[in-house]
Amino acid sequence: MTEFAGKQTTIILWGGLDPGGEAGLIADLQVVHSLGAASRVVVTALTAQTSETWLGGWPVAPDLRNHIVKHLDVPNEGVAIKSGMLATRAHAKALARFAHLHPAAPLVVDPLMASSSGGSMWPRDDLAAMSGWLMRHLLPHARVVTPNWPELAWLVGMPLATRSEAEAALRLLPCAAVLKGGHAPDGMRGVDLVWNGQATVELQPLEFWRKSPRGTGCRFATALGIELARGKSLLDSASAAKATVAQLVGDQGV
Repeated sequence: MTEFAGKQTTIILWGGLDPGGEAGLIADLQVVHSLGAASRVVVTALTAQTSETWLGGWPVAPDLRNHIVKHLDVPNEGVAIKSGMLATRAHAKALARFAHLHPAAPLVVDPLMASSSGGSMWPRDDLAAMSGWLMRHLLPHARVVTPNWPELAWLVGMPLATRSEAEAALRLLPCAAVLKGGHAPDGMRGVDLVWNGQATVELQPLEFWRKSPRGTGCRFATALGIELARGKSLLDSASAAKATVAQLVGDQGV
């Protein structure tokens, strides 16, 4: 097991279950295992999906979520929090309260809007209303948010087609960000932009993938949280997380 400052690194994962294991909490746990960290898990939703088809998403009942959160064993240090599919505004509110209670644990928000197959990550809420709520009430608690280009456009409510437009959108966020390049326009594809609140740094692609593997965003955000919990800077954490995802995807032969 990997330890930092004498304590094992722990990441608290909020997210949904993908039955195929390609994304969501199962993909998160793959990263946790590969990096030698520990985890705690808060299940927010169940999904039925494949790479091509979205069959549905069903949020976990708030009472069950509250019971899970109430009995979480949260270490005093070496901890991060990462959110994926939150599914409902109620779950997002609960995460904001949880992050407020654990201010020393960096919160990494993967602001999922839709699945690769097109299903909404907010099956009971209006997408436009949720983006505004996240900007006002959840992201101010976050150490970093990790949108792709469509998700950043959704959060800030403006279309993005160029590097300058993306950087303008990043400046509107209430926290630092890593803008993932998997859905970027031609010329920027695969290039991640790390925004620390003052400046933007590029992370170049490390691997060419013959396919578009599902769950890379989940894995990246989880690896990022683990590296932040180990005390690394945002840029170093993002670089290490990108390398971790490239290695995992490469091992899968995609």
